[in-house]
Amino acid sequence: MTEEKQKHPLWKEDYKENFVYLHVIPRSRARGVVNISPYAIKLELWMRINNIPYNTIDSNDFSSKKQSPFILFNGEEYPDSNFIVELLCKHFNKEPYPGLNTVEKATARAFLKMTEEDTSWPIFIYRYVENIEEYCEYFTTTEPMEGRMKILENLKEWVGKRAYGHGIGRHSTDEIQKIGCDDVQAISHYLGDKPYMMGDQPTLVDCSIFGVLSQVVYVPMGFPMRKYITENCQNIMDLFERLKSKYWQNWEEETIK
Repeated sequence: MTEEKQKHPLWKEDYKENFVYLHVIPRSRARGVVNISPYAIKLELWMRINNIPYNTIDSNDFSSKKQSPFILFNGEEYPDSNFIVELLCKHFNKEPYPGLNTVEKATARAFLKMTEEDTSWPIFIYRYVENIEEYCEYFTTTEPMEGRMKILENLKEWVGKRAYGHGIGRHSTDEIQKIGCDDVQAISHYLGDKPYMMGDQPTLVDCSIFGVLSQVVYVPMGFPMRKYITENCQNIMDLFERLKSKYWQNWEEETIK
């Protein structure tokens, strides 16, 4: 980056070049998981797997696309977890799906897109639209109950409108949760007895699945998808423990708030 180029307003003087500053929704808002954003967890896990130098920054700011997470890298902002991975792959000479052929990469991308753009919705609808009183117990540790409910009431309207626009919000509760459980079963079937989704080493799709489904696996609410995973998908549970033990050994420590 040239000296003439203006740095992002959030860039600090002590920030280092070629070092990722991952800005996430404050981690104090989550209980059971390290962040309420599946995409923040996905991105951090991918960077851990690939030994990308980074720090996590709790931030109430959003990117220019009104998204979280985003990164500051060499003075500039980069939003959207998938575009961030693409950028970091080019800069650090990494691959999102190392060792896979074109058909395998297509399969991995299809599972990633299903997980992030379909499987995630039953989770968001359950906790932000239909069960905010239950979720209030697991949302933020820094606000009194009244403050938590105010935030969640605003999210209820916003998420509800987005879900309706997406299409999934037009279905009944049972139909929405069936979509989620069917997706989970597809993931479990494809995973089978492999160590990771695509074989012997983790790829970006494992990070995506962990980011999204950790929101139900590690938050003891009444998610139908949580019950389905714990009763029918032991291989997903094993996958998560494998990822944590190898790449996120301080997971439990980070989730105690």
